[in-house]
Amino acid sequence: MKKIVITAAILAFGVINYAQADTIRATSAFGPKHVMAQAGYPALFKKLKELTDGRWTGYDTPSGLVGPNEMNSALREGITDMGPVMFPYFSADYVESGIVGDLSMLGTDNRAIASAVSEYIATCLECIKEFSKNGQVYLGSDATTAYQLLSTKRIESLSDLKGLRVRTGGATYSYIIEKMGALPVYFPASEIFEALSSGVADATYSSIPDLKNIQLYDAVKYVTLIDKGVFNAAAMTNLSQRVWDKMSLEDRSSMARAAQYAQTIAIYSWRDTAAEAEKIAKEKGIEFIQPDKEFVKRGNDIRDEYMAGVTEALTKKGVTNAAAKVDRYKALLKKWEGLVANVTTSDELAELRYKEIWSKVDMKTYGSH
Repeated sequence: MKKIVITAAILAFGVINYAQADTIRATSAFGPKHVMAQAGYPALFKKLKELTDGRWTGYDTPSGLVGPNEMNSALREGITDMGPVMFPYFSADYVESGIVGDLSMLGTDNRAIASAVSEYIATCLECIKEFSKNGQVYLGSDATTAYQLLSTKRIESLSDLKGLRVRTGGATYSYIIEKMGALPVYFPASEIFEALSSGVADATYSSIPDLKNIQLYDAVKYVTLIDKGVFNAAAMTNLSQRVWDKMSLEDRSSMARAAQYAQTIAIYSWRDTAAEAEKIAKEKGIEFIQPDKEFVKRGNDIRDEYMAGVTEALTKKGVTNAAAKVDRYKALLKKWEGLVANVTTSDELAELRYKEIWSKVDMKTYGSH
């Protein structure tokens, strides 16, 4: 009888260990109502389980465990196995990868932008080394729709904007906001609602879907339509190096493929949610404002000035061969603008990204540099 009990215990222990070893603990980090928690990560793990014949799966803890501003060390130290890394929060660690954020004024189609970013980083040895140094493996990016000013005060002219405190997500946006006469301030996206509600910030330089994604309806009173840039400086499904090292080459390929489904759901969600959030916002009395001609002209001039000096700025940050890297990103963006022209669904885009990027990656060496 004792032998049977011991044997059963050993078998049970083995099953538990196996389940733990093959279950990825993710932290999407932006709360349970964010698209990555509601659709992106669930789709990723469903696809991963399918592609690996059940060898790998996972679950998401949307908030509470690790915040976006803690993710870099959390992945490195094994607190979580997968999560989003926002480059501006850890700019010193991602000098090369962060180039994409400095070029976020280029392009208008977030499908093409996100895919160009993904290919740029996945095929940039210096970028992959940055992630490896932090115990992570990069598996792709998404991108928002165009940025606007979501505010508690009415902004129609440059004089309305002057002196206001505007939350920005990176140096590119801070440059524009400062040149237009406002004061850029920094804090994680998870703190935007509280900052606007308490008066710590007067506005956030964000996309319209953030009204829904981080529930800003009750904090925002106005949306000024400036259409300047996107946020593309994030790796939304970075995987712990510890987990990657446990995977077979076949399963690594499946992991990279499955991750694209999370990214592309997010990409299409930004597009769909923009329309939905605008409708709900108007129903709640939020006013959408077209800025005056002087405001628009000044914004365009600042954008052009910024792009004219971006190579020099990148070089000062420590980026080597900055001009060539800017040109490479521009070429990839042009390529992807053509590739996505006839894409109609997130699944189509996921498979296209896998085919064009990840299927060509050497899974034996990728992430191990």
